[in-house]
Amino acid sequence: MSEKEYVARDLRLRYNGIFDMDDLYRKLKWWLDFNGYGDEMSNFSEARYTERIKPEGKQIEIAWICKRPLTDYMVNFIEVTFFVVGLQKLEMQKEGKKITSNMNKGEIELKFSAYLLLNASDKYNDLGIVNKIYKNFIIRDRVDQYKIDLYRKVYGMHDEAKTYLNLQKG
Repeated sequence: MSEKEYVARDLRLRYNGIFDMDDLYRKLKWWLDFNGYGDEMSNFSEARYTERIKPEGKQIEIAWICKRPLTDYMVNFIEVTFFVVGLQKLEMQKEGKKITSNMNKGEIELKFSAYLLLNASDKYNDLGIVNKIYKNFIIRDRVDQYKIDLYRKVYGMHDEAKTYLNLQKG
């Protein structure tokens, strides 16, 4: 039976103000592509995209599931969820005329989770005690190193979103 070992669970980022939703989406997708998690044909899935029109603006929910196989036994997963409320196009005055810009105003919450899935293919279920020995003694150091690398990746993506939204790192 496969087993999840979390390195980050529900790491949140909230922002209320002016931002470019389309550009933020593209920036985070690019980050995933650059780090080997963004190929739609193999390891990236937009599991949910819901858009509702409300009187106060759009409400958008997006869920990404990204995986990166490390070995036959281990797979890295990064899950990202966008929840946007009150998204409206920003109107500006230019030469006395109202124009709509690419910028938006609204409230956004991003949620990041990352875990290492062990026995990802469920091929090793029948091995019982041998599988436990393999997991707990033989490859434990490698598992720990993969978890450290994944931790750095997910917090790097979190920092990328913070930087984009001009929030303080910390």
